[in-house]
Amino acid sequence: MKRDEMRGKISTVMGLIEPKELGFTLAHEHLVMDFRPACLDLGYASDRHLAMQPISLNNLEWIRKHRFSVLDNLLLLDEQEAIEETILFRNEGGEAIVELSNPGLGRDPLSLARVSRATGVHVVMGAGYYTSTRSHGEKVEKMGVDDLVEEFVGEINHGVGDTGIRPGVLGELGCVWPLAATERKVLQAAGMTQKLTGIPINIHPGRDQRAPMEILQILSESGADLSHVMMSHIDRTLMTHESRVEVLKTGCSIIYDSIGREGYFDLEIIIDIPNDNYRINHIMKLVDEGFSDRILLSCDVCTKDMRVKYGGHGYVHIPKYFVPLMKRKGVSDDVIKKLVVENPARILTIF
Repeated sequence: MKRDEMRGKISTVMGLIEPKELGFTLAHEHLVMDFRPACLDLGYASDRHLAMQPISLNNLEWIRKHRFSVLDNLLLLDEQEAIEETILFRNEGGEAIVELSNPGLGRDPLSLARVSRATGVHVVMGAGYYTSTRSHGEKVEKMGVDDLVEEFVGEINHGVGDTGIRPGVLGELGCVWPLAATERKVLQAAGMTQKLTGIPINIHPGRDQRAPMEILQILSESGADLSHVMMSHIDRTLMTHESRVEVLKTGCSIIYDSIGREGYFDLEIIIDIPNDNYRINHIMKLVDEGFSDRILLSCDVCTKDMRVKYGGHGYVHIPKYFVPLMKRKGVSDDVIKKLVVENPARILTIF
């Protein structure tokens, strides 16, 4: 499919749609995914024993402190479970999910299409590669920038493999800190691909406040339009108002995508993270300074313990709890509509 045929549309796993059809959108999620590449090893035998047990009410408290070390917790492989969790979101007014499980994380276009068809929720699928430490391997190591561009453009125009299902976003493009050489190649290829196709880009930045600006510079120098770039994981990366404003001033959009996580990230990963009340305070301050058109929301459900079935908050958390909390704290309906409807529709539109 040529760019002119896609221009002005959003590419979902069920085909092209008009931006006005997208509706209430979660900007960074995972529906069907094998997250074993993110597994963190535990040093002691007794801990490893616990890490190998299936998730249950008996070990849920321990799992929530070690969520990235428990193998079963990292496997979102049950398609019916994904459907049921997505229906909870739909029943509270949810209409679209951006699914960013790209190659290396078990991306499954046909499964995503079945989830979309069964729930009536639009699904925008990702492309590209996650972090060098988790998903690049020898394949990406050997590829040049032009090879990566060819792969990305091929999927955007013709679909993944023989499925005919096309990605609607390049992402989440994973980066560590300091940035790895293969990650730089992927970013350069993404900028060049966007210039050729008009596809939006989503970034998983390294865990350092300097990472987003370095990434945006590479994308810009490679031809990307930063108004169609989304910077994920703001909650754990940009810890000051000034750093968030610096990124927004580039024209990039930011995603608060740890909504529902309260107080800590994981015992094995030392990251400061706010709760939902503080997230809303951050957002309100940015809105007051004129950035309401470049903020998006999501939960980044990437482990079983985050799903409602296992006692987590799930995809449903934002429409059911976070939006009402924003309203109680004084955020207007017009601003909320921007964050969950208008901004995603504009940024995801192929240009």
